[in-house]
Amino acid sequence: MVIKLKANAKINLSLYIKGKRDDGYHYIDTVMQSVNLFDTLKLKKADKITLKCSKRYLSGKDNLGFKAAELFFKETKISGGASIYIKKRIPEAAGLGGGSADAAGVLLGLNKLYNAGLSNEKMEEMAASLGADVPFFIKGGTQRSTGIGEILEELKPFKSGYFVLAKWGTKPSTGEMYRQLDSKENAFIDIDSSVKYAEENNLEELCKHLNNSFNEVWEDKSLQKLLESFNPLGVGLSGSGPTCFAVFEDLKSAKKCEKVLKRKKITAFTVKPIEKSMIFE
Repeated sequence: MVIKLKANAKINLSLYIKGKRDDGYHYIDTVMQSVNLFDTLKLKKADKITLKCSKRYLSGKDNLGFKAAELFFKETKISGGASIYIKKRIPEAAGLGGGSADAAGVLLGLNKLYNAGLSNEKMEEMAASLGADVPFFIKGGTQRSTGIGEILEELKPFKSGYFVLAKWGTKPSTGEMYRQLDSKENAFIDIDSSVKYAEENNLEELCKHLNNSFNEVWEDKSLQKLLESFNPLGVGLSGSGPTCFAVFEDLKSAKKCEKVLKRKKITAFTVKPIEKSMIFE
């Protein structure tokens, strides 16, 4: 038996870093949205855990998906293993949650493969030990995430618009981005309004609230300015970057923007919001 699933990326419609805890983690308040850019996972039973990736340097024990598999067998006390293959499409280190999506996909895939009967709530609890945004990917869709990312509030599905994701250049590590942010006076971001307009499917008003605390430590705004030149409804930053996104009402405008970006050798995808992270095939 082979389990095959698509693990979809996320964007942060808004993100407020509220402050730092004594243990080094940060309190956040964010609205996350699943989009239809995905990695493909294949899992089958084996004697031990192995993980191979289409990007060979992401194969092996350091992959978060491998750690998720170890956690699954430890928590369920099932004796066995799994052969895992991940075909990557989500760019890594991009603020799109690709590694986290894969880890959540492994938990969900193994739960199905071994008929373990773990609830979504139990898997979210397990996911929190793997990374702050991994719990979101157990269900995905449209959710508000608070605490350090482990407290999730499911929102009405947001279904409007098309998003052009654009990744260009590199950035410091997320840890370094947080350190830079800690040294600044952090401006308040109104997440309640993002929640309100997302739940109302009010694309135009939502686009007035595409704010992200990490914008304060991004000195190079050239990609955002380029996206703004296409006259989208709004431009946002996902996670700690470097991926930015432009929001369009219609597919034609989005595709035109994507085409120009690709001509400029910028990694770009046109995506739409979807109602869940994982799609089993």
